[in-house]
Amino acid sequence: MGSNSRLAVAVHTAGILALRGRQPVTSDMVATSVGTNPVVVRRIIGCLVKSGIAEVRKGSGGGAFLTRPANAITIADIYAALGEDELFQVPSLGKEHECPIGRAVRPILHQLFSGAEEAMIGYLAGINLEDLIKMLGEDIPDGICGEISDD
Repeated sequence: MGSNSRLAVAVHTAGILALRGRQPVTSDMVATSVGTNPVVVRRIIGCLVKSGIAEVRKGSGGGAFLTRPANAITIADIYAALGEDELFQVPSLGKEHECPIGRAVRPILHQLFSGAEEAMIGYLAGINLEDLIKMLGEDIPDGICGEISDD
């Protein structure tokens, strides 16, 4: 799964956890909502746990939940939790590469792409989960995440 998809699934997952409050959410429940395999969700929840965004309670009635309020978790926090490589990859070309443009453009592209990624992270740092949920507005009926099956 590409990093863009992983980020979307991670934000979706964190959003469900936020809406459910302290009520534990299983990877199966999230996977049904996201439309993916529970293993994918478990890996993402693992990243959220490792970064301190979520905790997991094991056993009967267990599942994941957020460690802090939705307004204290930014989308940039979730992005960082995934531990992805650089957003934009620049191919590595050695000094022996035949094309002088190919040899020279790599450091310039790296600088441009790094700046673009920093700008994106800065933008995402200004949006928290609570903001995202508010953006959804009327698209989410009250209690919908309480209706996600606990089976």
